[in-house]
Amino acid sequence: MKRKQLAAAAALVAAAGLIAACAGGDKLRVSSGTVLQNATVVDTRSGKATAGVSIVIDGGRILAVTDGPVELSGSARAVDATGKFVVPGFNDMHSHAMQYANQSPTFWPLLIANGVTGIREMSGTPDTIAAARRLNADSAAGRADAPEILLATGPILVGIATPEQGVQAVRATKAMGADFVKLFQASRDATIAIFAEAKQAGLPVAGHLPGAAVSGREASDWGMRALEHYGAGYGIGLDCAGDETAIRAALVGGKGAPTPYNPNIATYRVGDAPFYQRILDTYSESKCVDLAKTFVRNDTWMVPTLIRLRTIADSGDPAFMNDPNLKYVDQARRQTWRAYGTATRRDIPTAAQATFVNYYPFQQRLTKLLKANGVRMLTGTEVNAVMVIPGFSLHQEFRELAGAGLAPLEILQMTTLNAAQFLGREATMGTVEAGKNADLVLLDANPVLDVANLDKVAGVVLKGRYLPAAALDKMKADVAAAYANSTATVSARLADDGHRD
Repeated sequence: MKRKQLAAAAALVAAAGLIAACAGGDKLRVSSGTVLQNATVVDTRSGKATAGVSIVIDGGRILAVTDGPVELSGSARAVDATGKFVVPGFNDMHSHAMQYANQSPTFWPLLIANGVTGIREMSGTPDTIAAARRLNADSAAGRADAPEILLATGPILVGIATPEQGVQAVRATKAMGADFVKLFQASRDATIAIFAEAKQAGLPVAGHLPGAAVSGREASDWGMRALEHYGAGYGIGLDCAGDETAIRAALVGGKGAPTPYNPNIATYRVGDAPFYQRILDTYSESKCVDLAKTFVRNDTWMVPTLIRLRTIADSGDPAFMNDPNLKYVDQARRQTWRAYGTATRRDIPTAAQATFVNYYPFQQRLTKLLKANGVRMLTGTEVNAVMVIPGFSLHQEFRELAGAGLAPLEILQMTTLNAAQFLGREATMGTVEAGKNADLVLLDANPVLDVANLDKVAGVVLKGRYLPAAALDKMKADVAAAYANSTATVSARLADDGHRD
């Protein structure tokens, strides 16, 4: 850090009375908080790694980032970060944790231990929204260890048939204090009314394409802020089909499987398989590129949740059924998930199953195309759906994105810098800089060189509190131990776990 930058950092923190420049030199004197010494800071904008850096943290904020000398006194704590690569905390921007948090003590430890310091909550009630606000306050005050609930919505808009119902649903969402409207299923006319009322209410709309009657291009033009799972179901794949007009007309006319107004659908429906196959068979790259231009023009973001799309395609894959990380899931839920995976492979005819499985690599190709054409993206996983294990699922998402052809820096940006940009919070998160929130992840290797290095979590700073690897390992071990001897009963929880939203 240049001398004038060091002086500026000293001035910033000196104003708080926590750190001061020593007289006659560039040394910083720190009397409280934590200093990560000899760290390597990764710039999430450029990917540049700067070694030999001290990161001064106090009061939940980064007070200075300097390569100059730092002198500790008083209660200040030094942490040797030699060989560690420091990045902002990870954000899972599609989560359903709050609705289960009261049922299980495991969600927050598993997220934190995997470096997740922020989540975007994608379904809820007035009670869960209020609980999210309380949790954030308790976490900021040091009364609880949990990721920040960055945004929270209310009930998913499902089965909205008329414009009047759409207007009332948006107004109810606004009244309960939600941050955005979550769209799932609605008629075309109701969807138009939902977007218009949400704009009037100052609420963004995110979620699914509400049915075949509304295209991804139209939803973007009407103001869709973010599409989850590429719109789910056929999603934007239908926009990219050369046979789009005929397929859409057939679906709107009642062909294919009946459309259930139910968000708890975790598998594809057999009656839809021929239409998925037609999308695959008539794919038009030029149409998809044009769609990407629409998303860029309208600033419509994508939250691919590739790990969730993969589990929807085939939750019976042995890679999921035998995942060693299932030990971090309670036995009842674990057995329910496995029963579900077995049922999907058993009950879906071979030809239809092949189509659905093949739709996933198609969605991966869409990921690469959209990213290459400037569409902005976020990482998300749909925590708590079948085979989506809290915390670990985000690292699975990193690997799926890499499999789609994204570079390690692009993936790092999706879970850090892009989240800050999406939220309009670049002043407080997204990079490791003075003035930013002290939510950080320490890694054992450079994440820009290999996406696998994002898995090598060696420490976490949560709201300014440093948690070493031993503490993170204990969090995970405690969860596994709690579930090791729990009773297991396959129950009616299947619908709960299977949500595809």
